Amino acid sequence: MKLDGLKSKLMVFMRGRYGMDPLYKAMMAVMIAMLILNIIFPSPVFYFLSLLTGGFAVYRGFSRNLAKRGEENRKYLALREKIKKTVLQLRNRFRDRNTHRYRVCPNCKTTLRLVRKTGVNHVKCPVCKNEFDLVIRR
Repeated sequence: MKLDGLKSKLMVFMRGRYGMDPLYKAMMAVMIAMLILNIIFPSPVFYFLSLLTGGFAVYRGFSRNLAKRGEENRKYLALREKIKKTVLQLRNRFRDRNTHRYRVCPNCKTTLRLVRKTGVNHVKCPVCKNEFDLVIRR
């Protein structure tokens, strides 16, 4: 019974506030990682960074400036997607290192995945239709 009253009071308090988003969750994960590092390697730097990160995450959660918090979250998500794409591409390059070569189209800068065929290869970019010759060694 008392929890229903607390729940409604919390809902009224949070009305119009930004709340949790993926950036909030990432900042809390960084805070926990810093606290664990502080336990393993006691240092006031790790402790201060964990407090700073957690404090800013809570500030963002209770903020009423929805536009600014939303823009921060969009920038974070764009950066996260760029990092995920880079890591995936590196993983694929490592996996295909014996069978394929990755080269950049000189016209549109698209990364092309080419079958590893030594010698001079005539390549046509599927994006910009630019044709060029490429030398693959080993």
